[in-house]
Amino acid sequence: MDEDMPLVSIVTPSFNQGIFIEDTILSIKNQDYQNIEHIIIDGGSTDSTLEMIKKHEGSYNLKWISEADKGQTDALNKGFKLSKGAIIGWLNSDDAYISTHTISDIVNYFARNTEYQVIYGDLLTIDSNSRVIRLYPSLPFFSYYILKRFDFIPQPATFFKREIIERYSLEPDLYYAMDYELWLKIGKTYRFKHIPQVISCFRLHTHSKTVSQSEIGKEEVAKLRLEYNKDGSNVVLNKLLCICIRAFTVSGLYSAIKLYNRNDFAFNLKLPKKREIFISMVRDALKGIWSETKRVLS
Repeated sequence: MDEDMPLVSIVTPSFNQGIFIEDTILSIKNQDYQNIEHIIIDGGSTDSTLEMIKKHEGSYNLKWISEADKGQTDALNKGFKLSKGAIIGWLNSDDAYISTHTISDIVNYFARNTEYQVIYGDLLTIDSNSRVIRLYPSLPFFSYYILKRFDFIPQPATFFKREIIERYSLEPDLYYAMDYELWLKIGKTYRFKHIPQVISCFRLHTHSKTVSQSEIGKEEVAKLRLEYNKDGSNVVLNKLLCICIRAFTVSGLYSAIKLYNRNDFAFNLKLPKKREIFISMVRDALKGIWSETKRVLS
């Protein structure tokens, strides 16, 4: 393996996301880093997904299979086993990397920070038309104490070294919070590093699990928090911590405004008027603060 250009494997679980998966593909295909393998594990889609995959087959290092599976977690575990990269990324079939130099930046960060096994950045949310909704900055430092109480690691903006998937797999019984469970499993052993950079776009749409299955997600996250917080921690203090993290999202306004000076988008990302993204981020932070405050008072 060339240490200067290590292979980066991007695993994409897919099922009936034909209207979005081309953005995912383009955001990887258009990278300026050459040593990438993109592995799509499709669950037997019946829409235009396979048509989109075949459209780009042969134009970059794309490998794919389409067969019935047990869901997203099963597909991801299959993809991780098939991957050969020294660095692993996980990008769902309705998400995308923001920049053409995302992967080269990640490789350079790992090269300069060899003591870290996980690197994560910041996240944009976009709608079904690839229009930016808001920007979510992650915490600028890693804390396992906070992670046990609040999942601040944005899965589409996270990359990790191969040794992690050689030792661990995703929990097959989890439908929504399998990424959070993985971070909790490895958070004590492996070192995480945040980089102040917008890495990826997380798409919110009617059929996304985040929207359509939000209650299932909340239940899984709540169970994990209970499992990993058996030390009798102060419940009110934990809820106050969540309020502070919700308020912290407003700090992403500066990074959001900087998007308007960029011309390196890896797919057809659409920017709203500046005032719209400002209003959206402030409103979302206030809603999050109010939601967590009600939990503290309940």
